[in-house]
Amino acid sequence: MHRSKRGQLAKLRGEMVRCRLAVAAAREEMIESLGDFMCGSGTPPGQEDIRALERLCEALEEAETAYARRLAAPPEHHPAVLRLRVG
Repeated sequence: MHRSKRGQLAKLRGEMVRCRLAVAAAREEMIESLGDFMCGSGTPPGQEDIRALERLCEALEEAETAYARRLAAPPEHHPAVLRLRVG
């Protein structure tokens, strides 16, 4: 695998992992909040909490898509890529 592709994949994978951790933390927070509310203390997750989780999930999906696309892309020196640049 070409070095620049490896570097790009590492960066994209790092972003994907960061997004996964953020989604997991937000879900955990919401579950704890809801559990506290059901036990008679605290407040349930609000609309802003739900929207924030939704944005995090969208960011994760985008990060996973970008990683998968780059993983599947041919190296820059591949003949198919060179033909696209010329043609």
